[in-house]
Amino acid sequence: MTRMESNLQQLGGSPGELAGRLRQAEGGALALVQSRSGHPTAKAGARWVHSAYDPVAESRLWAEAQQTSWKDGEVAVVLGVGLLYHVEALRDRAGRERTIVVVVPDLREWRDACEARDWGTWASEICWLSGPVATVARELAGLGAPLRLLPYGPAACLHEEYYRALEAGLRDILAAQASGRVHVAVVGPVYGGSLPIARYVVSAMEQLGHRVTWVDHSLHHASYEAMGAIQSRRNQQILQGGFGDLLARFTLARIAEDPPDLVLALAQAPMSLGVLQQLRSKQFLRAIWFVENHRHLTYWQQVAGGYDYWFVIQRGACLDALRAAGANHVSYLPMAADPTVHRPMELSEAELREFGSDVSFVGAGYGNRRDILPSLLTPEWSFKIWGNEWEGADALRPVLQRDGGRVDTITCMKIFNASTINLNVHSHTGRGFDPEGDFVNPRTFELAACGAFQLLDRRTLLPELFEDHELAAVSSSEDLPAHVRRWLHDGPGRDAIRAAARARVLSNHTYVHRAKALLSEVGVSEPDRIGALLRGAREAERLIERTGDCPELASLLCAPASRQRVELRDVAAEIRRKGPTARLSQAELLILMLDEYRCETRDVA
Repeated sequence: MTRMESNLQQLGGSPGELAGRLRQAEGGALALVQSRSGHPTAKAGARWVHSAYDPVAESRLWAEAQQTSWKDGEVAVVLGVGLLYHVEALRDRAGRERTIVVVVPDLREWRDACEARDWGTWASEICWLSGPVATVARELAGLGAPLRLLPYGPAACLHEEYYRALEAGLRDILAAQASGRVHVAVVGPVYGGSLPIARYVVSAMEQLGHRVTWVDHSLHHASYEAMGAIQSRRNQQILQGGFGDLLARFTLARIAEDPPDLVLALAQAPMSLGVLQQLRSKQFLRAIWFVENHRHLTYWQQVAGGYDYWFVIQRGACLDALRAAGANHVSYLPMAADPTVHRPMELSEAELREFGSDVSFVGAGYGNRRDILPSLLTPEWSFKIWGNEWEGADALRPVLQRDGGRVDTITCMKIFNASTINLNVHSHTGRGFDPEGDFVNPRTFELAACGAFQLLDRRTLLPELFEDHELAAVSSSEDLPAHVRRWLHDGPGRDAIRAAARARVLSNHTYVHRAKALLSEVGVSEPDRIGALLRGAREAERLIERTGDCPELASLLCAPASRQRVELRDVAAEIRRKGPTARLSQAELLILMLDEYRCETRDVA
C-alpha cells in the first residue's frame, strides 16, 4: 500500500468524494526539501512553507500560541495546509472533544502533503473542507458553533485571495443571521467632515437594533474655537492640546459609567494613545473608522497600535502603511449614504430658484477646485458654487453663493435635488484631478441616494462600487467642460443614470450596510465576544437554556421578552431591590459578587 493510500484511510469521517478528488489531483504545488532535523519540509517557489531547520518544533510553537485565543466551545478553522505539521501539533494539544476544521483551497497542495509523510491517526480526527468559497463558508456556518480562525501564515499566504474571500463570506453570513444586540459606544470628533458620519453611524446601529452610547464631542466645539482666538500660537496650541486631553478623559468617564461591548471612534475623535492603552488594560475592544485620506491626515501614525481594528476608505498603500505602523487588523470599508437624510425632495418654486442651476458645486475651496472650476464659467449654462474657504478665488466670486458661507446638510440636499448637473470633484492640494485618486468620497453616495445626477472625477476604487452605467465619470479635468455640455443635452441619459445610481446605493451602500459589515468583521475575529452577542448568546432564552438543572438561576435570568438581552448589572439591581435585610440565595450572592467585580475592573475614569 502506498503512503498516499495509507494516509487516505486515516481520513475516517471525511467524505469519500473528497478523497476521490484528492486521488485525481496532480500534486506539484510544493517542492519537498529535507530539513536539518531530518523531517521533510516544503517550499512554494522561493517561499518556505515550513521551517528549513525543524518544521516539527516550529509547528509546536505555533500550536501553543493558538491556545491563548482558542476558547472552549469554539471550532478551530485552520487556514493554511502545507505539510500539515501545524495541524498535527494543534490536534495533539487540543482535547479530543474540540473540533478542528482544515480548509483546503488547492487539492494539489493537499496531495503533496499526503505523499510527503505518514499522517497517523490524528488525521481521522480532523474535518477537511474543500471546494468553492461560498460552499465552504456555508458549511462552516452550518456547524452551529463559534468559529475561531487560526491562520498558519507561511502556508495561508499562498492562497490569500481564497481565504480573504472565505472570511468575507463568513462575515456576510453572520451579518445576515445576526439577531443579538450589541452595545456600541460611538465616539465622534469635535468638528469636521467625520462628525456627520458619526451621527449616521449612530443612526445605522440603532436601526439594526443595537444599543448605542453616543459620545458627542461637538458640544464642546465653541470652547475649542474660543481657544483659537488666543493670539500667542504657542499658548493656543497648549490650550487646545490640553482641551483634547480633557475630552479624552471625558470619553473614559462616559464609557466607565456604562461599559460597552465595543468602542468605535470616528476619525479625529479625541482618543489619545494613552486613553487607548488604558481601555486596552481593561479589555475593551477598540475600533476606528478612519474616513480620511491617510496621505493628508497622518496622526494615525501615532495611534495605529492603540486600536484593535482599523477600518479605512483606501486600499493598497494605506493598508500597508497602517500595518507597518503597528495596526493589527486593517480592513477596507468605503463610505456610504443615509437614505433618511440623503433623499429625493420636492422643492417649492422659490427653493428651485434659490438652489437650482444647470451646474453646481458644493464644497470647500481646495487648490485643485480653484484651478478646475474657472473653465466652467461660460454663458452656455448657469453655474453656482456653494461652500466656504474660497477667499482669494476672485474669478469665481460671481458664482459663489451666500458670500462663501458654510452650507448645512439640509441645504446641500436641496442643492443636489435642484441642480441639473452636480459636480463632484474630489479634493486635492495640487492642480487638476488627484493623480493618486483612490477613495470615493461621501458626496458620491449622497448624491446618488438623492437621485441626483453627478459628474465626478474617476477614482481607482470606483468600479468596485458602481458600474459604468450608474455614474458619469471624467478622467481628465481638461475634458470636464465637454462632459458638462454633453450631459446637459441628454435628459434621458441623465435620468437613467440617476435612477441606477440611487438603486445601487439603496441596495449596497447605506450606513446600515456598513454597520453590518463592521460588526460582522469584528464578530468573526472575536467569536467569543462580539460574535457571540450577534448570535444572541446573551438573550434571556439562550441563557436560560444553559442553566441546566439550576432552576433558581433560570428564574433570575427571566426577562420581559425571551429575545431581550440580559445584563449582569440589571439582574444585580433586581436582587438589590429586595433590600439590605433580605435573605439571599447562593446564586444571588454570586451574582452580586460578580457585579462588584465588574464595577472594579471596568472603572477606567
